[in-house]
Amino acid sequence: MNITAWLSIVIIVLVTALLLFAMSVTKKQSKRFVLMYKHISDSVQSKFIEITPTTQSLVEAAIEVWRLEKRVNKVSGDLSEDQNKAFENSISKLKRFLDKNDITFADYADQKYNEGLSLDVLSIEKDKSVSESIIKETHEPAVFHKGQLIKKAKVVVLEK
Repeated sequence: MNITAWLSIVIIVLVTALLLFAMSVTKKQSKRFVLMYKHISDSVQSKFIEITPTTQSLVEAAIEVWRLEKRVNKVSGDLSEDQNKAFENSISKLKRFLDKNDITFADYADQKYNEGLSLDVLSIEKDKSVSESIIKETHEPAVFHKGQLIKKAKVVVLEK
C-alpha cells in the first residue's frame, strides 16, 4: 500500500472517531439540555398552578356582588348613561364568574314571610298596616351552590 492509501485510511478513521466523539458529547449535552428544560419547565408551571376559590370566598363574593348591585341601583339616577353601562357591565361580569362556579343568590325583600323559609331573621318589626307578614328588607342574600342553600339570607320581617 502506498502512503496516499494509508493517509486516506487514517483520515477516515480520525474523522469517524471525531464524529463518534461529537455524537457522544452531543448526546450527553442533549440529555443535559432535556433535564435542564424539564427543571425550568417544572419551575415555571408551578407558578401558574390553577387556583380555585374556596366556597367561603365564593359566598363572600356573591354577597358583595349583591351589595354592589343594590348600591348602584340606588345611585343610577345620578350617574351618566356611560357610567351606568360601565357598572352594569362590571356587575354582569362578576355574576358570570359566580355562575361559572354554580353560585347564585336570592333577595327576599317584599316577599311573603313564613316560618318554613330558611332565613336568619335579624329582627321583627310591627306594622298594623300590613295584612300578612312580609320580608321588609334583606341585609344579606341567600347563597346557593347548584341550587342547594349554602348560606341563609339575613332579613328583617314586618308583621301585623
